[in-house]
Amino acid sequence: MDELKKAVSEADDEYLIGISNKGILKRAYKDLENAEITSGFIDTSADVTVDNVQCVIKAPLSESVCSCPSKSTCKHIVMSILWLKKEIFPPNKTEQIQESKKLPAKPETRESKLAGELTEYPIEELKKAMKKQYYNSFLEKARVGIFPKMEEGTTITADIYEENVTVKLLSPLKYSACTCHIKELCKHKAAVILAWKLKHKVITVESLLPVEESVSVDDSSLKECAMNCLSFIERLLSDGLVRTPDDISEYAESNALICHNADFPKGEKLMREIGNRLRAYNNHSPEFSTESLFSAIMDAYILMKNILDETNIEKLSELSGKFKSSYTISDKLEIIPVAQKKLSSIAGYEGDIYYFVNKSDNGGELPFLTFSDIRPTFYDNNRRSQVSNAPWGLYGTCSTLMGSEMRLILPKLSGIKLSSSKETQAYQLCKPNLNQKAVYDKIYTDFRKLIDDNFAHTGDDDSEILVMLMPEKCISSEFSEIEQTHTIVIEDFYFNRINIKARYKSKTKNFFAQLSDVGKTMLEHPEKHYVIFGNAYIENGECNIYPIAVFDNIKAPVPDKKQCSDKKYDSDNKYIYFYRMFCDIISMLCDMTECGINSYDICNQINDSACECENSGLTVLSQKLNKLSELISAKNHTYSNDNTDIISLFGDIYSYLKTGRKKTELKCAVKKTMGDNKNEFAE
Repeated sequence: MDELKKAVSEADDEYLIGISNKGILKRAYKDLENAEITSGFIDTSADVTVDNVQCVIKAPLSESVCSCPSKSTCKHIVMSILWLKKEIFPPNKTEQIQESKKLPAKPETRESKLAGELTEYPIEELKKAMKKQYYNSFLEKARVGIFPKMEEGTTITADIYEENVTVKLLSPLKYSACTCHIKELCKHKAAVILAWKLKHKVITVESLLPVEESVSVDDSSLKECAMNCLSFIERLLSDGLVRTPDDISEYAESNALICHNADFPKGEKLMREIGNRLRAYNNHSPEFSTESLFSAIMDAYILMKNILDETNIEKLSELSGKFKSSYTISDKLEIIPVAQKKLSSIAGYEGDIYYFVNKSDNGGELPFLTFSDIRPTFYDNNRRSQVSNAPWGLYGTCSTLMGSEMRLILPKLSGIKLSSSKETQAYQLCKPNLNQKAVYDKIYTDFRKLIDDNFAHTGDDDSEILVMLMPEKCISSEFSEIEQTHTIVIEDFYFNRINIKARYKSKTKNFFAQLSDVGKTMLEHPEKHYVIFGNAYIENGECNIYPIAVFDNIKAPVPDKKQCSDKKYDSDNKYIYFYRMFCDIISMLCDMTECGINSYDICNQINDSACECENSGLTVLSQKLNKLSELISAKNHTYSNDNTDIISLFGDIYSYLKTGRKKTELKCAVKKTMGDNKNEFAE
C-alpha cells in the first residue's frame, strides 16, 4: 500500500496530463464534483467505482485500467486518482511534522526519479530506435546547437517542430507518449532522451559518433557489370570510331542501365556520358570532341579494371559511388540570388541551376551556393516537362527563388549544393541587392589571385568553380566558326588577361547571342565597369570563364591605379614544354582511338615521342611508350584480335598523362594570364 499511496500523493496535475492529456484532466476535475465514487479493496491496488464504471488504480499509475472502452488513461482513471488523493490518502499533518524533524537524505521526487531513468538509459538503444539516417541528422543539428524545445517538471514535454511532433516523457519511461502514436520507444522519444542527456551534460556531443553506412555491395553483380563494360570499351577501341555502327550509342546506354541495376552510380554516369558523346559523333555535332570522348572512355576503363581487381568490400563500395550525396546540416544561412542557368548535360540531365551569394559567416569558405532542379532525360516519361515547386516551404515554382534574399533555417549542404530537404525553412527577407559588402568581397580584380585561390588543389572534384570578377577593360570579342566558340578577352587592373568563353549549343543559342552583345557593349563603353559571374576552368593551358551572368549595375570599389602598377608576379617557363608534350601524346592516342587499334600503325611516331620523353628526363613515360610500340608492332604479325595488353597499357599511359598535364597546365594558365607568352602557345 505504501507504494500506491506514494504514487497517488505525488501525482500532480503535470504528471496526470503526461499520462493522459490536458483535456481529460480538465473534464475529470469538472465531473468529479457531481460524480458518485466508492472504493473497494485497497492494498497494492485500489478498486474504485466511478458512476458505475470499475477502475483498478495501480502503481505505477500508468498501469491503471478501466472497464470503459478506452484503451488509454481515460477520464475515469484520472477521476479515481484525484478522489483517492483527496479522500483516501490525504496529507497527514502529523506525519509531515515528524518527517520535517528528521534529517534524512532528500526523498526521491518524480523529477529526480525521471532524471535518474533518463541518465541511465543506454545510448545504444537510443541509436537503434533512431536508426542511422535520423540519428546522424540529429547529431548534425546538435553540433550546431539545435535541440528540441523542452519544458521540464514531473514530466518533460518536448516539441520537434520540423516534424510536427510532441513527446511527453514520464516515469517510468516506458509509459512516455508521442503524438506519432507509437507505444514503443520511437525515434522521436529517443531523440528527446538523447537531447536531455546532452542538455544536462550527462554526455557530450564530441563523445557521439555518426553511424557509418553499412557496406552492402553485391561484388559478383558489380564485377559482372564491370566485365560487360570492359568488353564494350575494348571492342570500341579495337574497331575505332570510324567503324562504329550508327546505333553504337545504344550499346553504351544498355551498359549504363546494367550499371544502374547493379547499384554502380559511377559506372552509370560514365557510360551515359560515353553514349551521349558517341551520339554527338554520329550526328556530326559541332559539340563533339575526340579528346573528351577518349577521356571518358579511359576513365571508364580504369574504373572497371579497378573494380575487377579489388577484393575489399569497403573499397569496392567506395569505387562504385553513391546515387545520393551526403549532406551536412548548418544552423542558418543567408543567401542572395545572383543567377539562374539552364542546364543540358552530356550525361543526360536537363533542368535549371539557381546560384546564390553566401552572405553568412562561412562565406569565405563557400562564397557561392547552388540549388539544382534537374531531371534525367534518358527515361521515357513526362518528368522533364513538369514545373517543380519551390523548396523549403516557399510558395510557387522554383523560379520564385530569384525574387528575394532569404534566410534558411537548418539548411543541408553537400559542398556548395543546397538540399531541398523538408526540414529546411526559408524566410524571405527583402528584394535582392547586389550592391553590398557581402558581394563586393567576392569580386576578383586580380586574375592571377583568382587562379591561385581556386586552382591550387589538384583533386578530382568535378564541381563547378564559381567566381565573380571585375575586369579593367575588354581587349577583344570574337567568334570562331571553326571551334564554334565566342571568346571575349578581358584584362584586369594588373595587366593580366583571361578569357570569357562559351561554345555554341543549339539549346542555348539565345544566351550565345546575348554574350556576343555583351562583348560588343564592353568594347564600345570602355569607361564602364562590368562584373562577370561564371564558372572558371582551365583548358588548353589557359584559364577561361564560362559566363553565367554579366552585371553593369554593381558598383564595387575599383582598385587604385597606383597600387596596381606596382604589383608583379614571377613567371616560370619550364612547364610549357612539358605541357605541350603531354598534349601531343594525348592527341596521338586520340587518333588511335578514332582509327582503331586494329588499323593503326604509326610506331615511328610513338618511338619519336618515347625518345623525346627520354631526353626530357621522363624515363617512366618513355618506357611505357616503347612498350606500346612493341605491342602494336607485334600485332601486325598476328591474326589475333585480343588487344587486352595494348588497352591496359593505354590506361597506364593515360593516367600518367592526365596527372602530368593537370599539374603543368595550371602553371601554363598562370603564365598565359600574365600575357608574356602568347607566341609560345600558338599552334
